[in-house]
Amino acid sequence: MLNIKHILVVLDSDHPEQPAFHRALALAGSLKADITILGSCYEAYCEDSSSLEVDTKNEIKSALINNKQMWLDSFVEEAKEHGVEISTEVHWQKSLYDAVMASMNTSSFDLVIKGTKPHSLVDRIFTHSDWNLLRHSQAPVLLVKSAKPWLQNRILASIDATSHDKGHKLINENILDYAEHLADHLETDLHLVNSYPMVALAFAMVPEVTAPDDIQKYITEQHKTECEYYAKKYNINDDHIHITEGDPDDVVEVMAKEIDADLVVIGSIGREGWSGVLLGNTAERIVDRVACDVLVIKPLDGVDPEVE
Repeated sequence: MLNIKHILVVLDSDHPEQPAFHRALALAGSLKADITILGSCYEAYCEDSSSLEVDTKNEIKSALINNKQMWLDSFVEEAKEHGVEISTEVHWQKSLYDAVMASMNTSSFDLVIKGTKPHSLVDRIFTHSDWNLLRHSQAPVLLVKSAKPWLQNRILASIDATSHDKGHKLINENILDYAEHLADHLETDLHLVNSYPMVALAFAMVPEVTAPDDIQKYITEQHKTECEYYAKKYNINDDHIHITEGDPDDVVEVMAKEIDADLVVIGSIGREGWSGVLLGNTAERIVDRVACDVLVIKPLDGVDPEVE
């Protein structure tokens, strides 16, 4: 049975606000979970290859770690005031992503929470920490856009309902497991969204091929049937099922805005290499396109990286 009890919160001292911390406090209180807040620091001139004296390098490294620890400690009292059990970790790592991986090598977490902001192509090319986390984290990653509380009480879960291969079925079930778990504990409405292909456009691109009669009706009914199956399994009301023609990222963006969602829950197959940089991943595109927080589920087993 799904249970979120240990939350890792990634804090970035370069950001003036820490929305991840405030979201973690709210979730930890509702889920009865503990949180670990993590920070990292690093300076190349403290490494062995530096020309500085060993004692000087050690003093600088110690001061940097102590300063980071003091900064993390400044959040502890607020967590205790909310009745949330909290611990801190400082890692000597070049990036926050490396710090998270180091922490996960020694501890088990059910959820990672990090603040995020719009990403450029440069971020993608140079493997921004957010994208690395989405692709390689051993736990689901919640990217937080704002410290504002979730006020609309709506969670939107996006699935690929008609894909029956093992990988997609596993992703769908994990998405809905997490979405239902959060909806139950936070007493929010759970909505389901599913897109289906633009068949008319596809056939228009190959005019020598005639579209079968009622093909669009057949595809729509197929998606409706599969969505109703998932809705029944995860206690989603019929009027909370949204089936729309279009690309997944377009459909999710529009539907999240239409229902004023607080959170979108999506899956990621973690495409690697240059195809991932240039083409992107649906989950990564959605992160930048929606205004609300995004929870990305990447199953650890049973997913073929070539799944499209």
